[in-house]
Amino acid sequence: MPDARGHRVRDVYAEVHGNVQWPADRRSRGSGARRAATVRWSSRAMKNMFRLIDRCVAESTRIPYEWVPHDPARYLGNTPTLKIAKKFLHRRLSLAAGGQLALARPTLPRDARILWLYTGKSNFGDATMDMAGRSLLRGTGMSLDLLTLPKLRPLFEEDDVFSNVFDRVDDALKRDYDAILLNEFNFPSIRLKKEHFKRLPFASLFGYFYGPDRNQTQFSFAAINHIFELGLTPAYLRDIAKPYLHSNVSTERSVDAIVPDSRYMCIAVGGIDPRRTYERWTELLSALDDATDIDVPPTIVLLGAPNGADAAEAICGHTYARFDIRSSVGQLSLLQSRAMVARSAVFVGCDGGMMHVAHSTDVGSVTLFAHIEPMHLRLTPSCNSIGLQSRGAVSEIDPPEILSALRTKLGSTSGQLLTDAA
Repeated sequence: MPDARGHRVRDVYAEVHGNVQWPADRRSRGSGARRAATVRWSSRAMKNMFRLIDRCVAESTRIPYEWVPHDPARYLGNTPTLKIAKKFLHRRLSLAAGGQLALARPTLPRDARILWLYTGKSNFGDATMDMAGRSLLRGTGMSLDLLTLPKLRPLFEEDDVFSNVFDRVDDALKRDYDAILLNEFNFPSIRLKKEHFKRLPFASLFGYFYGPDRNQTQFSFAAINHIFELGLTPAYLRDIAKPYLHSNVSTERSVDAIVPDSRYMCIAVGGIDPRRTYERWTELLSALDDATDIDVPPTIVLLGAPNGADAAEAICGHTYARFDIRSSVGQLSLLQSRAMVARSAVFVGCDGGMMHVAHSTDVGSVTLFAHIEPMHLRLTPSCNSIGLQSRGAVSEIDPPEILSALRTKLGSTSGQLLTDAA
């Protein structure tokens, strides 16, 4: 007799693949019939196994919304299918072992009290994109709380969609919920669901999807539209999708003292990954100073994390005839930096967290991408951005290319705004 775990594996296999016929007890057959039956069953089992692997790979690498851009081909070209299938089954078995599969729901009612679990990635940019679709729920009166990582809490604690934002499980457990929304089926979220919310029904934005690069912002909008049955068309979602953040009035006013009195431009400097960190800012600014045909603002404000301090110091060590440089690098929160961008004429920066924060405003931008980061998977039409794609590291983008984009965004010195090609 197979043990309980064996039955559980068969149940999950059958649910993923379909109705599977397991071999009968072969002891009741003769040796010839037994061998023939074994061969037939082995052949069927192999076909079923290949179909199972195909199903696992498809659910892991294909987005169910056809209009959302993603790149499964590159991922499948570099990752063994057995590895993908193993990861899929491991996560599904983890849900099954905790009795969670029966609680899974394709949609959730909008009148439910819902807790959103975002506990996987601690990256600001990923979090901003992954949860961007919640902007579709503004003004609906939904009861939606967020449980996330301590690093991410400050970015969302002033939100106008989430009623409460927690970074401690104990705080969330003090409230009553009707359902859980998992961002994806990663092991931290599955473990949290099984340990603390094991009896609540749940849905997942991205499900088992894992690996291929994709437009996370548009994926989020499509998934929110589906889960909460909003009935919005793909064309409409494509047009409006963009990163979303919100801050309160006190945060907006906290930067009043450092906002220039006149028109200004924001530049985000610094970075963690050298391939995605632009190293030619002084060269660019010197070229901008000489480009008298561009209607450059009289002030340029530098933004960014403390890792941009050296770049800011190098930039501030130069003087320019047509504009002054002010640095707020390492001095502001992300929401304060967003408030600075929101009042500026244009934002310039590399692909990263600050770029996505900037794209949550209505300000136009010029954004720089290394070869490994396809810009069509990071930008949306509503980002109002001119993206520049490098053939290698982002520093390989020459200043004249950036000046051309700035000429479009800022206009000419005659005051006539050029047509935006973004």
